[in-house]
Amino acid sequence: MEVTFKYTKTNFLMNPFSLSLQREVMESIKRLEQTEDFTQGQNNHDLLTERDKYTSRIFRIQSALRNTSEQLFHIKIFLNRYPFRKHYLEQGISQLEYIQYHTEALYHKVHTVLEIMRLMVNEVYQLNIPLKDCSWLKLKKKLSVTERPMECLTQYFDVFRNLIDLRHLNSHRGYYEDEEKDKIDLNFGLFFYKEEHNGYRIDEDLKRHIPLPLINYMLKEHKSKRVKLVEEIIWLNEKYLTEFLSSLAIEYERQRLSLSDRPRK
Repeated sequence: MEVTFKYTKTNFLMNPFSLSLQREVMESIKRLEQTEDFTQGQNNHDLLTERDKYTSRIFRIQSALRNTSEQLFHIKIFLNRYPFRKHYLEQGISQLEYIQYHTEALYHKVHTVLEIMRLMVNEVYQLNIPLKDCSWLKLKKKLSVTERPMECLTQYFDVFRNLIDLRHLNSHRGYYEDEEKDKIDLNFGLFFYKEEHNGYRIDEDLKRHIPLPLINYMLKEHKSKRVKLVEEIIWLNEKYLTEFLSSLAIEYERQRLSLSDRPRK
């Protein structure tokens, strides 16, 4: 069976480490299928060599890294559209709240990428830190901060420090600060139009002071800024993940060759 992988959105996987990992996974699958005890449709993990199990674990982590990064593209798509406007408003979800929801998701996805990067270092170097305890402090106890992958972790954190801090505030305190959102909602009066969908009557004089065309213009500008922010984050994420994954190539090969190429009996 021929197995190939096609990466469309995630250009950061076009690096020496990931390309080598891809080749090893394909060869591992071929070897597995040629194993005497291989059974189609069954769990054949025990037939893998220690070397292939190592590659499989790392590939699984890289897949999580790819999937999480691709969700940044999804956030951009979501932010670009506010579908079912009437339905959302009837459910109490204004476009501002729609934008807020996906902005909060953005904070969380960037933080998740960093967490997965730590898991990758742990696995490539075979540090054996339990997954739930794989923090920066635990990594530092086992690996020098001057190792290039560790430097890449620091670099990624520094670049996205503000978003990660916002994620922590959002997760642990339910905090979300957006002065522009508050301005459109309260100062320009989107809140009142939202309440109108809930059955409340808005005085016509009030409406003249908060014209809907102006609110819609402000919303368009607000959305545009958010989309540009996501585009910048996608670019930076690709850049620093490419450097990070490339930095793992030498250690991955060293660790892989140190493992047995025969299945355990």
